[in-house]
Amino acid sequence: MSLRDAAYQQIRSRLMSGTLSPGTRLSHRALAKEIGVSFIPVREALSQLASEGLVEHRPQVGTFVTELNREELAEIFDLREALECHAVGTVAERRSDSDLAALEAQIAEQQAVCDEMLAAGQLSWSETQQERWRLSDASFHLVLLRAAGNCRLLKAVADLRVMVYTLRYQQRGRSVEGLQRIIADHRRILAALRSGDVTAARTFMAEHLRQGCREALESYDRGRLEGAAGSQPAGPP
Repeated sequence: MSLRDAAYQQIRSRLMSGTLSPGTRLSHRALAKEIGVSFIPVREALSQLASEGLVEHRPQVGTFVTELNREELAEIFDLREALECHAVGTVAERRSDSDLAALEAQIAEQQAVCDEMLAAGQLSWSETQQERWRLSDASFHLVLLRAAGNCRLLKAVADLRVMVYTLRYQQRGRSVEGLQRIIADHRRILAALRSGDVTAARTFMAEHLRQGCREALESYDRGRLEGAAGSQPAGPP
């Protein structure tokens, strides 16, 4: 792996984890020092991320993590629906036992997170549980995309997912009930794949992503309201 690729992967990972939140100004030199490379690989990595829409260069100002507005967030989910419904239909036609087993493994990990939360009486997840869920949820979708055998489609959806994750809406706390709904969606998709039902697989994926879009927009709206409330001057004592 080249130094540019290493820098790219490091920065992209920070975007995915929410360490670099929307609107954050990115210092080339600070990132180079943190990653342990020179200035040039970081500059090249940020240029690639900019071409993918994950960061933006503002002339004579600097480089910033991309901020999405409400309309752009909805558009991303629309595009994901088109791409992932196509992919899941393809997988239903030529599924393999190994692909189905990989999907089942990710669902099992998601269920394990829910079981832990229920056993502990948690109202929402911990940071560790959140990270485990994020990885297994991403893996579920990426397994499907890889199984479809279209590398460009895989890259496109992966980039779209990163853009959504930078909003950090998923970090506002998720209830067990909400997570179990997602697991139920994943199980329905997997069942359709097992039976080779192309129509059902596409329908269930579309419903799953539309619900995800509604939740993302609701969380975006809450965040805007909370931000507006926080900027209001304090009232009289």
